[in-house]
Amino acid sequence: MRILYHYFLLTVFLLFNVPDIGASVQLFPADKENNCMRELCSRIHPILYPYPVEPMEYPEYSRRPYPALSWSDFGHRTQFVAGRNVPLNEAELADVPGLVYRPGASFLKDREFTGKLQYIGKHGMYLHNIGGYGPGSPFYGSFGEYIVAEWQTEQIRKYLGRRFTGFDIGEQDGRFNFTYKQIMEPYIPDRRRQYLASQPYFDRVAADLGNWCSSLSVLWYWHYILKEGYTILAGAETQNKITNGQVQYMHLRGAGKQYGILWFGDVSVFDTWGYKNYSRDEKYERVNKGGSLSLFKRSYYTQYMYNATILSMESGWCEGHFANNKGELTPIGKMHTDCANFVEKYGQPGSMVTQIALLNDFYSGWMPADHIAGRFQVWNGMDYEAGDFLTDAMISLFFPNYERSGFFHDETGAMCETPYGENADILHSDARVEVMRQYPVMVAAGNLFSGGMELADKVKEYVHKGGTFIVTAENAARIWPEWKIGKSRTVPAGGIVRIGENELVERGNFELYRASLPDEAHVLAMIGGEPVAVDIPVGKGQIILSLTAYGLNAAPLEYNKPPTWMQGGFNTFLGRPYSLLNHFRSIVDAVFKSVQLFEVGEGLGVIVNYLEEGKYRLAIYNNTLESLPFSIRSKIGRIKSIDELSTGDKLFQAQGYWPNGIRGDMNGKDNDSYIFGGDIRLFDVSVDEERVELAEKIQQAKPVSHRLLVFDDILFTKETIRYMPTFFDYFSGISVEGDKLLQADSYALKEQNKWFCLQKLQITADLRKGFASGRWTFDSSLPQYKQTLIELKEIADKLSLLYGEDVLFIPSTPIGFSIPSELADLNFQLVKSPGQGMLKSAGDGYELLDTPSLDWETVYGLLKNKLPAAQHISGGQQSSQQHVLPDNRNHILALDRYSKGILKDIDEIDCFYNAFGGVCVSAEYLANYSLDALREEKKLLDERGISMVVSFIEEINHFPGLTLCDAVPEYYEKSMDYYKRILDKMGELQIGVALFTTHGRVESDKYPAQKVYVGMKKTFRYLSEYGEKRGVRLLLTNTRFRIADTVDKQIKMIREIGESNIGIALNLNHLSESESGLYVRKFRKQLRERLGAVILGGPVSYKHSEYLPVPNSDKSVRVANDLEGVLLIDKVYPLDRERVYKDCQYMGWIKE
Repeated sequence: MRILYHYFLLTVFLLFNVPDIGASVQLFPADKENNCMRELCSRIHPILYPYPVEPMEYPEYSRRPYPALSWSDFGHRTQFVAGRNVPLNEAELADVPGLVYRPGASFLKDREFTGKLQYIGKHGMYLHNIGGYGPGSPFYGSFGEYIVAEWQTEQIRKYLGRRFTGFDIGEQDGRFNFTYKQIMEPYIPDRRRQYLASQPYFDRVAADLGNWCSSLSVLWYWHYILKEGYTILAGAETQNKITNGQVQYMHLRGAGKQYGILWFGDVSVFDTWGYKNYSRDEKYERVNKGGSLSLFKRSYYTQYMYNATILSMESGWCEGHFANNKGELTPIGKMHTDCANFVEKYGQPGSMVTQIALLNDFYSGWMPADHIAGRFQVWNGMDYEAGDFLTDAMISLFFPNYERSGFFHDETGAMCETPYGENADILHSDARVEVMRQYPVMVAAGNLFSGGMELADKVKEYVHKGGTFIVTAENAARIWPEWKIGKSRTVPAGGIVRIGENELVERGNFELYRASLPDEAHVLAMIGGEPVAVDIPVGKGQIILSLTAYGLNAAPLEYNKPPTWMQGGFNTFLGRPYSLLNHFRSIVDAVFKSVQLFEVGEGLGVIVNYLEEGKYRLAIYNNTLESLPFSIRSKIGRIKSIDELSTGDKLFQAQGYWPNGIRGDMNGKDNDSYIFGGDIRLFDVSVDEERVELAEKIQQAKPVSHRLLVFDDILFTKETIRYMPTFFDYFSGISVEGDKLLQADSYALKEQNKWFCLQKLQITADLRKGFASGRWTFDSSLPQYKQTLIELKEIADKLSLLYGEDVLFIPSTPIGFSIPSELADLNFQLVKSPGQGMLKSAGDGYELLDTPSLDWETVYGLLKNKLPAAQHISGGQQSSQQHVLPDNRNHILALDRYSKGILKDIDEIDCFYNAFGGVCVSAEYLANYSLDALREEKKLLDERGISMVVSFIEEINHFPGLTLCDAVPEYYEKSMDYYKRILDKMGELQIGVALFTTHGRVESDKYPAQKVYVGMKKTFRYLSEYGEKRGVRLLLTNTRFRIADTVDKQIKMIREIGESNIGIALNLNHLSESESGLYVRKFRKQLRERLGAVILGGPVSYKHSEYLPVPNSDKSVRVANDLEGVLLIDKVYPLDRERVYKDCQYMGWIKE
């Protein structure tokens, strides 16, 4: 075996070596090539990290409102869900083994709620993943939006403590995927903005559930939910319906290792065409529907091998209705019982071995390639780019045909063969280096566009300490700019790449890059005398660099696009326009095989777990309908013994064993050399003379304390920090300029503080600028002294609304006076300068970092002394004193939703004063500032002739934002209060126009679309009257994917409302080219009194609500210029000066 293993390494690796890429290529004789390859191979070998995730060791642990669950909470044993009906006494216990009960939301209304908690708590049982949350739907039965009562969380805490796994925030990733078009207005095709836009959906779910949540994903949103503080345990619902379960768990394991969260297993009885249920009553019988019994068994045991804390079937344990768990066991119940007995007999599986990390960008929003999610899309609606196809290709190496899950009646793709074993996890670029180092091999498996200097530092440390990093040219250029990587030429299709003595023909063309690499670089592959791939030893590790953009063909290949799920195009294959280049695949294949521990045979899947020195547990599974040969072959030493572990009844003859009524090969072999179709078998394997290395346990980073980043505003703090994925790795909080706290609205601060508390984000006040500018003083002889006392007390009052220690930072100089007795009870801390590096020390162990920009690249560069020190600005910048032109008074520029200052934003738009007369701000802008602060700003705007319009459009979506109907009364009342507060402020500020829109349907059939429509009319009637009393007119805009989504339907709605104070804002972004011109002319000639505004834009995007550039539209849009008295609103998302200029140019508002 050892001889075969060395022979494999020598034959698959690469046979050329060049000492200097900048010099002419030098070829070596074969013996020297082999010596070089032996050295290369010796640096790539199996390194096992056999340590389970221990959440308490992670810095995130102390920040969570409810601590993440640990293995000790489960008795260091995989637990089993015994049913959904929580027992009150012994008679109600399930007839299947398990200490875990998983009820639906109806349990919260159970009259025996407390009694059942007492019973299961007394008997050491668990309450798991309470589900049934339906966003925006009235709560009926076991489904709907519910807000967990505080008394119920107290009861759970009292009787169960850490044996409660959380309320289910899961399955919302699937729901969000299918409803996002109704939610996002506008849809901004920018990955960072998509992250910001999606998070509020899950924030609202978690908040309703008291931020005590478990996550059960079904589609794609793995890392993002686990990163937030509300998740204490995570799992994935596996099924032949949406995302392949192996792909789900490779993401979950990576996310769990990043953020310190354990995971559980979950198997659904559903598939694309129905659900499985065993019953003698025809009313409930579904034997040949849903997933196959064989898939259930494979899923159960593989999730056990994944180190799942809990194993759960969705239902079907006992004959009868869907969730019955008492009575005669079904084949599902027997399989469940056998697995529980297996764990009781053979114990835990050891630590799953995953030696390869596929690294993707934090903001990638990557979604699996499939028919349901729109073939090749990220963030629901953005098309794959090259980096996304690389992610897909890398995952496909581990799980070929994973995308076919849910599309094939024979369950192809629901589970896949594993050419390298299940040996990989997915990490995001915010992973700390302590996590990266758990993997001996890491692949840049996507476009790492956002990592910057920080990611470069982590990757370099990872390699220096022994890691092997596989990277392509575009990513390498960001990490090693000193290598001057750039495009050389395009290699046409049919190019021949040499790897040693082998010649590989590339099917597609590709971009070849050149680089100035270190002298130590060795050529691995060449084309026409130029290197295509190189190996660069660095420290204890190495970099394998592909000198191609992303290791893919540059031009798309022809492929057949199958119909989508909704078109019924089942059992058809999804082709790929981009795939790995043959030579790159060959190199990656060799590396992956070099860390492989065992091989078991073609077409099979295998999971390897480390038990102890020289002993492993293997799960081998066959996903096909026929028997396949297998043989356990060690690549790490001589096999001493192989012991098969019985999984109980084979169930081959059971009804529903095969998928969807298909009959597999019943005559197939099941013996020492063959594994039966659909089966999974487990073995303990002992190995002599191991050629593996056990890594030392890596200590996780410690929580950061008392280090603060100076913020120039409190407004949109949550969104600002979400643009900094690793913020909490370096800071514990922020220090906000005192003046900005003065300007903040107290109600808005209380709302924002919910997230601050969730994250334990310490908020302090930075008073240095106010003292430096002379606004504040402790010199009682100066006239501003009294105002100083008033304002500092007000700042302290607002600070008391926020999470933290109510610290106010003041400069040590030039105050020169003692703190006034009137302020003696405030917590002042002196800022000293300088501190360590770029940090300033302050008071009792605090550190502050000043930065000229909250761009993370700048923050990190200053923190790591990679940029010049930032000077604390003593005074604010003066805004332009220009005045708008009278002819442009109806031209309105919509500012970004997250604007932090109107004058600041318009000063960045070169053509503003030449083209516009006003601005449109979000209602959030008014909500976040106090009325006094808004009055001051409005005064400055009036001096420049700048008018204001307020938009509620971005926030109205029923869920998670504002609603217009009472499907969920608590949030309807909250929304109405919000509308009125903003309209009140508008009245005070004499802002006369508010933009509104409708929202979509409610999911539950208990609240039909007609009821939503009637509720919206009632709300608009009330708000119209309320606004009219304050001098505010409402304009209703057409928005697709919603109720009353066309202009004609909205005109009809307004007529039915019967209010003269409601008009129309015609949104061209939701109309086709022909409709745009038609409606502009129609309003010009007929309905002139109803039209209050036109929102400019290009022709409709049929995928979602993206606002396209105005120049994309038909020239008839310019007719809007002739609409006298009608506001013409230019909405550019995100706000971009060049695009604004082109829009204005197209409309004829500015001259060349």
